Amino acid sequence: MSGTAPSRLSPAECTCFRVRGAARRVTQIYSRHLAPTGLKISQFSLLGFVAARGPVSITELSEMLSTDRTTLTRNLRPLLSSGTIERTAAGDRRRHELVATAAGRALFKRALPLWAAAEQEVRTAMGAKLTADLHGALDRSMEKLAAL
Repeated sequence: MSGTAPSRLSPAECTCFRVRGAARRVTQIYSRHLAPTGLKISQFSLLGFVAARGPVSITELSEMLSTDRTTLTRNLRPLLSSGTIERTAAGDRRRHELVATAAGRALFKRALPLWAAAEQEVRTAMGAKLTADLHGALDRSMEKLAAL
């Protein structure tokens, strides 16, 4: 922490504040690009994971995405309501899995080039080195914080 005691830090130096601010800025770029599809970036990601993975339980999906079930369920609600993702009974009928519908797969396919344009815009703005450094720092941070 560069020698500064936490009690002497200002709120502007808050790690969470800075990470969330950066995430909001990046999210705005993706939202602008994905707007024609009606998908938010969180919905795009969920739809992509479900489409790629095939039948997946909410528990498995929450573990893959490092998010809690409550947040995941809230983010899935619009996708379930719109019919892009549906619940199917698995094995014992008490367990349900999520699958992308044909409409969901088509929407994801339509959204993919828009997402790629947003990704390119972010990477271009940051440059190759900063993008790689950021990805590495985030990966290492997630590994360190997973133990907490």
